Amino acid sequence: MTLQQLRDFVLAVEHGSLRRAALHGQQSQVSLTKSIKRLEISLGTELLVRNSRGITLTPSGEHLLPRARLILSEVARVETEASMKMQGRPVVSIGASPLAALVVAPPALEEFRGRHGDVMVRCRNGPYSELLAALMAGTVEFIICPVFDAILDDSLAVDVLSSHQSVIVARASNPLRHATRLSELADAEWIVNGPLDRGGSSLAQMFRRYGLGGPRVAMHCDSFVDAIAHVKRSDLLSLCPPCLEALDVADKVAIVDIQEKPPTQTILLIRHKHRVLSRHAFTLYEIVRKAGAGQPTAPAADDGEKNPAGANQVHARDH
Repeated sequence: MTLQQLRDFVLAVEHGSLRRAALHGQQSQVSLTKSIKRLEISLGTELLVRNSRGITLTPSGEHLLPRARLILSEVARVETEASMKMQGRPVVSIGASPLAALVVAPPALEEFRGRHGDVMVRCRNGPYSELLAALMAGTVEFIICPVFDAILDDSLAVDVLSSHQSVIVARASNPLRHATRLSELADAEWIVNGPLDRGGSSLAQMFRRYGLGGPRVAMHCDSFVDAIAHVKRSDLLSLCPPCLEALDVADKVAIVDIQEKPPTQTILLIRHKHRVLSRHAFTLYEIVRKAGAGQPTAPAADDGEKNPAGANQVHARDH
């Protein structure tokens, strides 16, 4: 088995056909096919089945795919870190949702930078589904985000950092900003935000909880930051985290103070239990975790910094 064979296998799966994968990989289809065949021979099992619609994963292929992605992501991470170390700078890669990037990450990164100004921090932003995928793939060391539907599995260690009750926002000049009951907003048009497969679910659940049917959805945005940008230029409403001050829009966007209680988002700190954090990633992780728990963070030790042992603890790794 070689890395190139794994790359060709993942490429074929991602593009859905050997022809498209070969074009994207700038190689011949024959070469790509032979590479995947060698991988199948080395593993002693069939991974892909060709059909009229392209290719389909076999059970063995489905089993290999996440592991192949993890291997390739770890290789890419090692290559990136090695490149940065040649420049004399270690790297810490983390992920943060838009809300976490506004309210959790800045003070933590400020403290971390005060201790380790030579370390480059790579902060990936995105919805929780993308961040979880990045964590599982190994391209980030830990993530800070809300997670819905209890989809976390036993391979992840989770700390609750903070909870934030959502608010309904409207343009400051919108007459509906003075509404006091959700029923007064039943005919309004809404912007929903978040992953498309969950877009509007919190808003829809709130409407159903109070017997109002479904909201009238006029727009979908990937992030509440985008939603607020549209709210301040229209009569659309949106359900967002309470972060108008952080976005510097408190004079343009108002909170609609209704009697009903909007849903709450809980920000979580998540890492993979079975992976070892780098020394600097562990330091940043502890800063974030202790800030969420309201604990003071001790000054970072030198290379001899220790991690507490235990099934739910993080173990530092020197680079």
